[in-house]
Amino acid sequence: MEGGMIATEAYIRRETIVGVVISVAITFVFFLIVFGFSGPVEIWGAGKFVFDFLPQAFMIALMATLVPGAMTASKLRQGELQSIEGRSKLPKALPLRALLIATAAAVASVALFAGLFFVSGLAALNWFVALAAKLSFGAALAAVVTPIGLRAAMMASR
Repeated sequence: MEGGMIATEAYIRRETIVGVVISVAITFVFFLIVFGFSGPVEIWGAGKFVFDFLPQAFMIALMATLVPGAMTASKLRQGELQSIEGRSKLPKALPLRALLIATAAAVASVALFAGLFFVSGLAALNWFVALAAKLSFGAALAAVVTPIGLRAAMMASR
């Protein structure tokens, strides 16, 4: 690593932490907008808990790929960050890569939670339980997607 260059793993770790914090904050705000401040949260139907994983997962994955990806491309061009070896199986074009990751995350998330709640037989969740689930999911998704997107961006520059 040359002087002034950012260490790759430290960079990925830092950007992932930032992404997790931002995702949790945004999830919290949107949860309050969509589900209110109290009462049970219904699970099934348009605009209800399971359905909400679609826009939540899509937007978190899109932004966790797009924003850090653009920042990474800039740092690579300026020589502040070194590209990594290998070739990503994800598209080289950042917008396409972000859309692909976001779509996959949204579809997988809705399928996962629809299956879990179908098997559980629940019709509603306690408000605090629903909030905790959404915040945990937002954090976990950002923690998974951000490093994938960053590594792809660092490989795409080669």
